[in-house]
Amino acid sequence: MLGIKDAHLPGLADLTQARLRVITGADAVDILRLRYRVGKRAILHIETHTGVTRNEGSLWFFSGDKAGRVARRNKKSARFDPQTQALFEAFPDDHRMPQIRTFLDGFAVIIPDLTGHEANGRPQLLRYRPGLSCTFRCPLQDHPPAFVKLVNDDDPTRLSASNRVMQLALAGSGISVAGALGVDLRIGAIVYEAATGNPLDTALAQASNLSELTQAISGLRSFWDAPIRSERQMGPDQLLMRAQESAEFITATAPACAGAATDIVAKLEKGVPICALRPIHGDMKLEHLFLDGPRVTLIDTESVSMGLPDYDLAQLYGRLWQAEFDGHLSRQVAGEGSAMVRAAAGPQFDWCLGVVAVRLAKYYAQRPTPGMARSIMAILERLR
Repeated sequence: MLGIKDAHLPGLADLTQARLRVITGADAVDILRLRYRVGKRAILHIETHTGVTRNEGSLWFFSGDKAGRVARRNKKSARFDPQTQALFEAFPDDHRMPQIRTFLDGFAVIIPDLTGHEANGRPQLLRYRPGLSCTFRCPLQDHPPAFVKLVNDDDPTRLSASNRVMQLALAGSGISVAGALGVDLRIGAIVYEAATGNPLDTALAQASNLSELTQAISGLRSFWDAPIRSERQMGPDQLLMRAQESAEFITATAPACAGAATDIVAKLEKGVPICALRPIHGDMKLEHLFLDGPRVTLIDTESVSMGLPDYDLAQLYGRLWQAEFDGHLSRQVAGEGSAMVRAAAGPQFDWCLGVVAVRLAKYYAQRPTPGMARSIMAILERLR
């Protein structure tokens, strides 16, 4: 399933399904996502299957004997495989995020403190990034659900303050952001209200025309023009660095695709734009835009930065084609929609699209499957 030659992480060289079963004790294992730093560490987000039971978890590979040391400190919740030097933890156990278990064990008390409403059932896991963050949909009594995000890679207080600033800056405009309801610093949590309406991917799949996309682009224009000043920077230099890192990752995990990715990065390096920065979402996915009549709402706004508006549009363009590749949108909708996005773009769009192409190629490189290289080349060919 995974075969990466790294002298400092030898356990990655022949990570077969049989070996994954031994490491985890499960009947079958799917690799959901790989994070990897050459010579230093690898983290595999996995899903295990035992009978009819599914669960998520993580495999950690470190240079040296760190995995063994972590396993010894967490004997009750971790398994160590001497052959691969891998540390396995089944969700919700995570040695870098013990607050996940704390939250799940105490949600009946924690949720009312965060939201002002009693819980109406157990939190439902939406997204887990081992060691970094975890997001839950939390049903509430007599109230729409709330979304609790536990973060290790950001400050909930900063996120809450930034959210309030954006809400004020966007008041009366064509777009809003899902509001933050509270924070709990003991577990590194921030809770958001639910956005109303349908996400853009659902709206486009059900629509007979592209008016929803027109509305979404108009809403983004209002966001870029808003008096928002973020501490985060996502200008050309930062985007180029992301593209370079993505190409390096592809080279290490899908060497057959390395040439195509590095060619794109070489072109980016020759033409780095110089321009003023404006507020952008920074992680523009179809599912991060909600439409409810005339109302447009952004979610997952932790990535809001000062950057290039064309980067938001390039991401939107790339995600339209990715949705078509994955069978969620028709080729006609993806084609017409991407043409509409390009028509709305500015002079930095093609440069930004190069960054997006390599970043989306990395997305597939992080998910090792038999068709991984084919998916990488397909997205690069479509967006280059």
